[in-house]
Amino acid sequence: MNKSYFILSVILMFFLTSCKCDKGEQLDFLPENITAKGTLVIEGGGDRIAPILNKIIEKGGGPDSCRLLVIPFASQLPDTGERQAAEFRALGCRNADFMLCDKDSIDNPENLAKLDGVTAIFLSGGDQSRLKEFLGGTKFFDKMLQIYKDGGVIGGTSAGAAIQSRIMLTGRQVNPGPDDESPYFNEIKSNYVETKEGFGFLDNIIIDQHFITRRRQVRLINVLLDNPGYRGLGIDEESAVVVNPDNTIEIVGENCAMLFEPYKKGENGENAHSFKLTILYPGDTYRL
Repeated sequence: MNKSYFILSVILMFFLTSCKCDKGEQLDFLPENITAKGTLVIEGGGDRIAPILNKIIEKGGGPDSCRLLVIPFASQLPDTGERQAAEFRALGCRNADFMLCDKDSIDNPENLAKLDGVTAIFLSGGDQSRLKEFLGGTKFFDKMLQIYKDGGVIGGTSAGAAIQSRIMLTGRQVNPGPDDESPYFNEIKSNYVETKEGFGFLDNIIIDQHFITRRRQVRLINVLLDNPGYRGLGIDEESAVVVNPDNTIEIVGENCAMLFEPYKKGENGENAHSFKLTILYPGDTYRL
């Protein structure tokens, strides 16, 4: 099945689940007020392609000035940081380094010093829960956050994308049965998809990744139904959403992203489960 089929399936599914989107209906969601001076580059996974990595380098000051640090702790492969830092160097980033330490030493002075002067951070793929457990509540994370607030770039792919929202999808079901295939969410029901607290670079937008390639539309819809007022942003592989400090987003890469925005409920409960779906292609921009 091709990607166009999946997009059509999502549109049809909204109509089959009582999505009523008449003209004039009002959207109703929690605002996303970006206060940081920095930029997020949120990649949906797949291959780390040059247009996306170059965007991180550009936002971090350009090839000569960007000081980039790869944070590979979501991955269990010991060479992840070294390989991905080399990818940035191959694209002209003169100063690209990576972290390599265990969890208990992350706040040691020599590790905290790795963030000195850094203008761009890249969060590798793997397991977002593992990354949160590694960095959550640390001085290292606080320093990362300050870099973003002061104008730096936070990039991330796959797990490094999912963790950037405050409500973070873990990829697992809640209380799966022995016959459940955890990666596949093929029902719409409450309390079905497990979430945890992410890094919260986006407060009120929930991110999902590998979105069209891995058929994750139903998964994100379930989380949105469990969290009224939130918006959902599904990002496909080899695509990234760039979140600018002026509350605009732009799409870079080869594929698209899908933004789900809830409609306001009517006085009698009409449209309680209705969303506006916006498909964003490379080059498109949108104001949050």
